[in-house]
Amino acid sequence: MQKEGGSTGNPEWGYKLNFSPSPGDITHDFCGAAAISGANCPNCNKPLLRLLSLSAKDPRLNLSEAHTSAVHLLYCWTCSIPFGEFSYEVDRDGAVQILELPPRQPDNEFGPAGPYEGYTGRFPHHRVGLVPLKALEQQILVVMQEGGAEADYEAYFGHQVGGSPFIYNPQERSCPRCSKAMPLLASICDNASDSDDFPVDPSLTFADSGGGVQIVFHFCRDCSIVSAYHSCD
Repeated sequence: MQKEGGSTGNPEWGYKLNFSPSPGDITHDFCGAAAISGANCPNCNKPLLRLLSLSAKDPRLNLSEAHTSAVHLLYCWTCSIPFGEFSYEVDRDGAVQILELPPRQPDNEFGPAGPYEGYTGRFPHHRVGLVPLKALEQQILVVMQEGGAEADYEAYFGHQVGGSPFIYNPQERSCPRCSKAMPLLASICDNASDSDDFPVDPSLTFADSGGGVQIVFHFCRDCSIVSAYHSCD
């Protein structure tokens, strides 16, 4: 796993999800069922898995409410979406229009059983805030420079919005509409809560298999288009 440096995260600073936000915090929706217009998998004839909906009301995210009310981070583990280009546009009202899908690969798709035993595709909903990562990032980088243990490096790994996340095998993404490089927006890791407050929450991807998998999202602010892929060790 390496710190992604090929394309700067947007916003430049990074945030970790806070599963115990204060009453006055601006919050976002993590997992849970969501009635998002157009957010249905055309392959599986069911709603796409909502991992996170980021509200444009949060000024730290540098999202334009004139373009969209929220940026939804969506995926599907039961068809061919994990095996190629997957992108979608988020409209002004938060509705979704799918733009790119990989060709079907019936022999490789996980199907309704999902990527691991016990997969349901249903994960509990949490309202989450954002906690700045700058101080933690500096601490981790100092440890790395001093030749610290890998465990210290891994302590930084988790759900992240903005900044330059630690990503397994990072990829570049170009906007399918304007062809410009799409900056990173977020990375979502295996744990469905990334929090000791919710230790019984299931894996989002392959954690039970002993591997590490992230779902990485890039976002073109000019076109309000999201591109998603999964990355593994």
